[in-house]
Amino acid sequence: MTTGGSRLRVTVVQHGGVLGGAERWQLALADATDRLDVSVIGLGGGPTADAWATRGWPVVRLPSKSRATGLARVAARMPAALRRLQPDVVLAHGVKAALLAAPAARALGIPVVWVRHDASYERLTNLIDRMTDGQVSTSDWLTRGRSTRHGLVVNPPRMAGPVPRPEARERLGIHVAPDELLLGMATRITRNKGIEDAVHALADPAAAGWVLAVAGIHDPADPDEHDRLVKLAAEIGVADRVRFLGEVPDFHDVVSAFDAVAVLTKPSPDLAWYREGFGMTALEAITGGVPVIATPPVDELVGRGGICVPPACPPAVAEALVVLADPEARRLVAEAGERRAADFPDAPGAADRLVDFLAWLAHRPGAGRVATGPAMSVVTTVLDDVDGLTELLTAIVPQLGRDDELVVVDGGSVDESLLVARQAAAADRRVTVRVEPGAGISRGRNLGISLARHETIACTDAGCVPEAGWLDALRRAVAQHPGVGLWTGTYRVVADKPWERALAAVGYPAVEELGRPTPLVRAYGRLFGRSWDPSMPTGRSVAFTRAAWRTAGGFPEDLATGEDVLFGRRVVATGHAAEMVLDAEVSWAQRPTLRSNLRMFRRYGEGSGNSLDRRLMGRDLTRVTAYGAGVVIAARGGRAARVAAGAGTAAYLSLPLSRALRGPRPLTTAALVPVVGAARDLAKAYGAVSAAVRSRGRRT
Repeated sequence: MTTGGSRLRVTVVQHGGVLGGAERWQLALADATDRLDVSVIGLGGGPTADAWATRGWPVVRLPSKSRATGLARVAARMPAALRRLQPDVVLAHGVKAALLAAPAARALGIPVVWVRHDASYERLTNLIDRMTDGQVSTSDWLTRGRSTRHGLVVNPPRMAGPVPRPEARERLGIHVAPDELLLGMATRITRNKGIEDAVHALADPAAAGWVLAVAGIHDPADPDEHDRLVKLAAEIGVADRVRFLGEVPDFHDVVSAFDAVAVLTKPSPDLAWYREGFGMTALEAITGGVPVIATPPVDELVGRGGICVPPACPPAVAEALVVLADPEARRLVAEAGERRAADFPDAPGAADRLVDFLAWLAHRPGAGRVATGPAMSVVTTVLDDVDGLTELLTAIVPQLGRDDELVVVDGGSVDESLLVARQAAAADRRVTVRVEPGAGISRGRNLGISLARHETIACTDAGCVPEAGWLDALRRAVAQHPGVGLWTGTYRVVADKPWERALAAVGYPAVEELGRPTPLVRAYGRLFGRSWDPSMPTGRSVAFTRAAWRTAGGFPEDLATGEDVLFGRRVVATGHAAEMVLDAEVSWAQRPTLRSNLRMFRRYGEGSGNSLDRRLMGRDLTRVTAYGAGVVIAARGGRAARVAAGAGTAAYLSLPLSRALRGPRPLTTAALVPVVGAARDLAKAYGAVSAAVRSRGRRT
C-alpha cells in the first residue's frame, strides 16, 4: 500500500503591495504543486496579498513599514501570526521579510528559509544567511561569493507557450501598422528597470519603425515614475510610439504579441549597484519564441536567444532594435531562444525542487509525495512479549507494500509470541518468522537483516506501535535522498500517570520539539549534551541501507542495550550521512512501574559502559561528577558555590519542567520531575560506571 504523505505546511512572508516578477515566481510554483498547504503573511495590502487570497489560502496582513520603529512594531506581531498559522517552515522573500520573519521563526523553533531575488542590500546578506536555516536564490550569480549552510538555486519556471499573435494583440488591445514592429516590456514602473532607455532608443532615427508597449506595474516606492516617462516621451517626440498597458497578470500568455522584449534593469542613484535577479519576463519571451534585448546578467539566462546591451545605454538598445528589424535575424534569434528555454524546468519540476528542499529542512523528506520508493524489509525481534508483538503486527502489516516484507526473529519465547508470529506468517506471505533461541536484540536484528531480501531495511521493536504512514515516511525519505545511509525516525512516549509523565519529561525527547527546537531546547541540548542527534538512533524507529549496515559491522552483538546508538555512531563514522524523519513516528509504552523503568535505565547505562564509547560514557560520567559535586557543595560549600550549584540545577531542570507544565496535571507532574530525574540519572550512571569497570577488567 502506498499513500501520499501529508502536505508540507509553508508560510510565505512577502510584500503584498507589488505583484512583480519575484511575487509571480512564488505564485507560479505554488500553483504548480499539490504538495503544499500555503499560508501567507502579507507585508502591506495590495495585489500580491489579494492574489494569494483569491487562491483560497489564508492571508494575515501586517503593515509594511520602513522606519526602524515601524519595523519593530511589525516584528513584534510576527510571532503571534506564526503561532496562528503553525507552519512546518517559513519562506521569507527578500531582505525586509527575512529580517522580520527570521527572529520570530527561530524563537518558535520553526525552520526559516529566505529567498534572494536580487543583489540589493548586499551588506545584510551575510547577516541574513546566519539568521536563517536555508537560502534559495533565483539565479546562479546570486550565490557567487556566498558561503551558505543550505543553499538552493531555483530558476524561474518555464511556463506554457503563449496564444497566437493575433489573439495576444487583441487581448492587449494593441493595434500596430503593418510596417511597425512592437517592443514589449513587462516590469515595475521604477527607475531601475530602464524603461527610459527604451524610450530614448525609439528617438534614434534607425529605430523609427519600432513601437514600445509597457505592461507596467506601479511601484509605491517610485510613484512619480510613470508621469516622468510620459513627459520624457513627449519631450523627445516619441509619445505617439509609447503605450502604457497597465498591469498584465498573465504576460506569458500574450508575449507573442511582441516582435521583441526588453529587460533593461540598471543601477540608479539610490542603488548604485543593481542587477536583475533572474528576468522572468525574459524566460517567458524565449519560451514563446520572442527575441530579447537584455542587460547583464539576464543575457546569461537567454543565451543566444537575445542581444546583450550595457546598462543605461540607449544607443546600444537602438542598435539591437536595428538588428532585430530584419525578419531573418529575428527568426534565428527566436529559434535559439526556444532551444535555450528547453533547458529550464517547467513549473511542476521547479516546484518539486523547492518543496523537496523545504521538506528536507523541516525533517519531513518527501512530504506530500506518493510513496513510490524502493521495496523495504522490516525487521523486528521479540522475546516473550505477545501483547507487544500483537500490537506491532496489527499496526505494521497493513503498511506493507506488495513487495515489502516483515522479518520477525524470535529469541526463544516461552509465551505465545511465536504462535502469534507464525499465525501472521500463515495469513500473509510477506511475513517471515525465524526462531533463534538465546539471540539478544542485536543478534536477532543482524540475523533478520541477513535473511531480508531488500537493500533498504527498517527496524522497530515489539512493544512499539508504528503510526499510520510510518513505513511510507521512511520510503519517501529513501527515495528522495538515496545518498543518505541512516534515517532516524521518532517515537512518542505513552504516559498517563504523573510519574510516567515526569519520567517522559526527563528521559525522552518530545516529538514536537524535534521539528521545532526553540532557543530553550537548543541551548539545553548544547549545555547538557541532550540534543536529538540522528546519528544516535533508537531501534524503535530507524531505517538504513544494507551497505551502511555492512560497513558498520552490523549491530554490536556484545551489547545488550545501547546497541542501536553505537550502531548509528559507527554508520556515520564510516562515511554515511544520517538524517531525521519526523513523520516516521511510533508510540512506545514505558515499563509498568517506576522500579522497572529504573532497571531499564541502569541497563542503558550498562550498554554505554560496555561500549566504552567516549561520547556515550562522557554523558554518564558527567552526571556522576555533577551529583557528587552537588552533595559536596551542599555539605561544605560556600554561598557562591551554593548559588552556582542552584543555578546549574535550575538550568538542568528547566526543559523537563517546561514539558511537565504543558501537560495534564502540570503541578503534580512538575513536583515529581526533580525526584524522578535524579533517580533516572543515578540509575543510568551506576550502570555505566559499573559496566565500564567490569569491561576494562575483562579487557585487562
